[in-house]
Amino acid sequence: MTNKTRVKHLFIFVLIGLLFSSSPNYAHLSIAQKSALVVANPNSYFAIAPVLEMSPSQASTQLVRVIADLKQPSWEFERLLRDLSAQEKNSTKLLLLDTWSRLNRQQRQQVSEQLISLGRYHLLYALSKRYALNPELTSLLAVWQGKSVTTFLNNPYLRQFHTLSERQHSSASCQFNLALIASDLDGLQRLQVLKHAYEQQPEPAKGVYCLSKPIYAANKLSCKRRRGFAMCDLRHEQGLSEYDHLVLMATEGLANVSGKHMTLTATSTYNTLIHELMHFSGFEDEYPIPAQKAKWLCATSGQKAPNLYVGDQAPSNWVPSRTCELGKLSSYKPSNSHSLLEYQSIKLDENYRKRWLAVLNSRRLEDKIAVNSAE
Repeated sequence: MTNKTRVKHLFIFVLIGLLFSSSPNYAHLSIAQKSALVVANPNSYFAIAPVLEMSPSQASTQLVRVIADLKQPSWEFERLLRDLSAQEKNSTKLLLLDTWSRLNRQQRQQVSEQLISLGRYHLLYALSKRYALNPELTSLLAVWQGKSVTTFLNNPYLRQFHTLSERQHSSASCQFNLALIASDLDGLQRLQVLKHAYEQQPEPAKGVYCLSKPIYAANKLSCKRRRGFAMCDLRHEQGLSEYDHLVLMATEGLANVSGKHMTLTATSTYNTLIHELMHFSGFEDEYPIPAQKAKWLCATSGQKAPNLYVGDQAPSNWVPSRTCELGKLSSYKPSNSHSLLEYQSIKLDENYRKRWLAVLNSRRLEDKIAVNSAE
């Protein structure tokens, strides 16, 4: 045994001796000495508590755990917060369930807020199986499970979303309005992240697309994977008729566009969203398209998309592309550099942005002509 260890043991022995003396006086001990005494003999806390002069938030982790094991609510609360912040997994659930009944309303609210901010809904759900939670938390858990919820109004955890039954409001200030739709809380939150990212950097220009608040469809939205692609069916779609396009959030599969529907998945990023928005304007992928599609798209000559020419001879300044590698004829694109339509790690460049805006402007003119002719 080293001299340092002997001194430490002697120090603890002396402190324990103080505890069992006829009239112990702890007030003269330092905070460190009081802490060491409680750690060495947990029951000494009850005698030392009046002069401990330390709040749970100031204490060491070791001291917090020792006093929390004595079922002291303020110390249990502190231990719970620390375990949650440290992402402790093995014991946190048992600690939470055991401690909850001894916490006051404010402490329960703070723990709930931390569980939500950390995304630990499984722990919140475990609580709900043993204790009655407030209606706001109950609704939040229902959305987390994909169950039907009537309204999100007055719910602080869900006010940034809409339900499918609540009236939607599209924006007249944008050329196109997109409804963002998901079937559970995870999907809603992913759409919210994408919405925020898009609004920070709208493409191809501000005022072209407006994205709705994420809309909760619960079991009215069902998704699965088909040939690797994420595909979704939405019931009661007519209630969203004021939107130009629907953006549906699936769990797995490849993102894609089909008609007025865009389907994204858990791995979709801001660049994925921009890539798929370009498909709404008729742009084609610049990586090899599937053989089934290439069979008809790459069978005849001509310009097939704003960024795709098919044939034996390219237009001036166009260069070979990979789009029709699995098709009959060769394909060409309007830029020699790699683009977002080929690699989603690449940002939209100015060449494609201008080409995209030109397509949108031409469609705006076509719409105007169509309206005039209808009048």
